[in-house]
Amino acid sequence: MEGRPERGVDDAQKQKLIFISVAVVVLFLLIISFVSGNKARTQRDAALKEVQTLKEDNAKLSQWLEDRTQEVEKYKKAYEECKAKPKAPAKKTPPKKTTTKKPTKKKTN
Repeated sequence: MEGRPERGVDDAQKQKLIFISVAVVVLFLLIISFVSGNKARTQRDAALKEVQTLKEDNAKLSQWLEDRTQEVEKYKKAYEECKAKPKAPAKKTPPKKTTTKKPTKKKTN
């Protein structure tokens, strides 16, 4: 009869060992999930910051492009106005004759 209580203790120890093993595996998986969750959160935050930066850059570039487009349109209008003006031949004005009187000295011999 002594063999039977020993087996009961042995079975209880096996059950405790199985329970502790399962608890260690669950704890290990829990730690891994927390670590990977933290990494994922960090990557998500970095990605959100990058997206925000890209949105700001996009807004600045859109404004710059709009300014340049308005400038190009202004130059196109000026070009069309210059092109539409009839070209009149330039009147040539004769050069003005400037006469300067030089005092003449009489030579005495």
